[in-house]
Amino acid sequence: MIEKVSKDRILYADLLRIITIFAVVVFHITTNRWYPAYTESLSEWHVINFFVACLRWCVPVFFMLSGAIFLDPAYKITFKKLYTKTIPRVLCALIFWSIAYRLISPVTASLLDIKEVSSGDFHRVYSEIFLGTPWHHLWFLYPLLAMYILTPLLRIFTANAKKEHYLYFLILYFVFGSLVPTINARYDVNISFSISDLYSYTGYFIAGYFFSKYDLTKTGTRILYALGIIAIFGTYIISTISGLVHGGPATQYFDRTAPNVMLGAFFVFVLIKNIVNNSPKILKYQNNKYITLLAGCGFGIYLIHDFFNVALNLLNINTGTFPAILSVPVLSVTVYLAALIVVLIIKKIPVLNKWII
Repeated sequence: MIEKVSKDRILYADLLRIITIFAVVVFHITTNRWYPAYTESLSEWHVINFFVACLRWCVPVFFMLSGAIFLDPAYKITFKKLYTKTIPRVLCALIFWSIAYRLISPVTASLLDIKEVSSGDFHRVYSEIFLGTPWHHLWFLYPLLAMYILTPLLRIFTANAKKEHYLYFLILYFVFGSLVPTINARYDVNISFSISDLYSYTGYFIAGYFFSKYDLTKTGTRILYALGIIAIFGTYIISTISGLVHGGPATQYFDRTAPNVMLGAFFVFVLIKNIVNNSPKILKYQNNKYITLLAGCGFGIYLIHDFFNVALNLLNINTGTFPAILSVPVLSVTVYLAALIVVLIIKKIPVLNKWII
């Protein structure tokens, strides 16, 4: 679907992919115990809640990375390649891994004595692909497909827009796609004037291209850094206080388009870009084969890693098995490396290497 004009890779984007996929792994390791840990071990919960609250930016950054590539006018995209390669590849991955996860779900439930296996469990294998989310982390593929479908239209905007147009769009996106919906949901109100079309992940797609194309002024960078740090750590502090006051984990601050999450995602994207692009020592690793390899395995690791979370649950190994301050990084690295090995094996298998990872 994409033909590169230059063979040189974008180093900050590769490093950001690696960082972001590892953040996803950490996030899923910790969310497995987020609720039970609150009642079983508050010390464990505090560690878990830190990671859960501070890593909400990870999936929005994935959308931004996709936008940085797909909306770049320097990349040639045709309808033929879009509908014969890119979209079919994501669809094949969605169907394949949906079936795989849905097949192990009833078996796992039976082994853990959660419920007996029934015919309805297998009916969900195909029904939830079209009528629901077949597995919790595969939801990401649905908005990704929507953005790919919209890409030819969005590229008309990115090919002609000036910086002020992007800034205007991002202000609208923040206000009507993030702030207003959050106020409505948080305070159970319905603000009369809204632009509901902006309440989607498409804004992240466009934001990714904007931040990849333009450098902010020094003042703009400082403001974004300050807001991003406040947003990320503020989310942790507020969610911790709310959880302790209300007697349970607080989810109302974690919507992926909430202002705090959006500012955190913008901050992480720009921070990594600036650190890499302003460091000659780091830039020497552009086109490094190991960085390129890990970045290229990111999508596959995302798809596969939850198999190993399931395996850990079967073995009753989790963040409560030993102190969370150690178990979170140890289990995260274990799952990441295990998924990476599987991806590398699949990359050696013809056909599968092109269509399911």
